[in-house]
Amino acid sequence: MAHVVAMHEAKTPLSRLVALAQKGASVIIAIHGKPAVTLVPVRPQPVFGLMKDQWPAVPSSVFAPMSDEEAAEWGL
Repeated sequence: MAHVVAMHEAKTPLSRLVALAQKGASVIIAIHGKPAVTLVPVRPQPVFGLMKDQWPAVPSSVFAPMSDEEAAEWGL
């Protein structure tokens, strides 16, 4: 069920309205009786590189070109 609140009425209980939106309720703020905005919770964004320091370093030899012998073993 949507909670429609006038802009003037939303000023005082704003923290309560935000708490409702965080719990999943639909909260709409109206201006002059017309819906203007909807309060929605912000979803956490993934943090890239979060575990980067928990893995061993890759040796630079991994990026070295293959020898002819290794290439032959791979059928190249």
